Amino acid sequence: MCKVQTLVILILVLIFFFHKIIRILKLITIGYVSKNLAIILIILKIPEIIQIVTPISIIISVFIIIQHMRNNNELLAIYSCGYNKNIIHLVLLIISIFVMFFTIINSMWIVPISNRYYCQLLFNSKQNNINQLIINNLNNNIQNNNIITNRISNNIFLIKIKKNKYYLASTGNIYSFIYNKNYKLIILHDGNNYYYDLFNHNLITAKFKKYYLFFDIKKNKKHNLLVNQLSLNQLISNINNITINELHWRCSLLLSIPLFYLLSTTMLISNIKKILSTSFIMILYALFFIIQHLLRISTVSYSYLLIWLIYVCYLVITILIKYLTDKLLL
Repeated sequence: MCKVQTLVILILVLIFFFHKIIRILKLITIGYVSKNLAIILIILKIPEIIQIVTPISIIISVFIIIQHMRNNNELLAIYSCGYNKNIIHLVLLIISIFVMFFTIINSMWIVPISNRYYCQLLFNSKQNNINQLIINNLNNNIQNNNIITNRISNNIFLIKIKKNKYYLASTGNIYSFIYNKNYKLIILHDGNNYYYDLFNHNLITAKFKKYYLFFDIKKNKKHNLLVNQLSLNQLISNINNITINELHWRCSLLLSIPLFYLLSTTMLISNIKKILSTSFIMILYALFFIIQHLLRISTVSYSYLLIWLIYVCYLVITILIKYLTDKLLL
């Protein structure tokens, strides 16, 4: 079982891996990332791919193992030795616990860290490319700093970014420079503003007589992270509706591993036609993760309650199916 599931996970990872490669190749073609950076980005996406494919690998691997046991009359041999179906459930439950243990480490710590580095590298690459594009259009002797002053001509150059939507570059003569512990105020005169739209790729130039540049200075400023970039301890320490939903979603994802082990085993070792049982399991699987994903991104305060309500419903369905198959001797 462990060999089969490992092989299934590797195959599914390769399938999703090529999908990620296609998306990153698009970034290479438009010049956002280099080839070396693309390789790093692809590697950083592997933990998230494993997180996605682990539940579906359970269904496929259980199907392969049960079918193999049927073809080699191993199920008949187990029943002939006086064992019932519970021994198969017990063995697969033990395996599911090991899989769940590795999934906890991956989902709670490895995936958030990889997502964090992925977004940071991609953002830095885009920012450097746009900076270079603006610099090429300005014909100024610019270094890599945000604010560069020329002592001879008393000029200033500034680039600001607004939520990955636009860049604003300003050049002009320094009229006044006020510095405080909490803020900076730079006043320019007789200069130009350069506005670059990231979506439409338009560069707009406007002249000004006087322009005020105001900066808040916050020491030890923390960067805002997306919810999928937060590890377990960060989710617990940052309590809000989104982080609560994310935490409960990850926990339900972990507990879905033994749930689908039990559901898949119950259906596939029964006398129900394998096409019907496999189709039924796949439909339940698809509905479960679609609903859970929608609840995960929901901003409703009680979404986490609905996450566990769906899980409890699936648990009841699984127990009911096991009871009926045992009762009807299917």
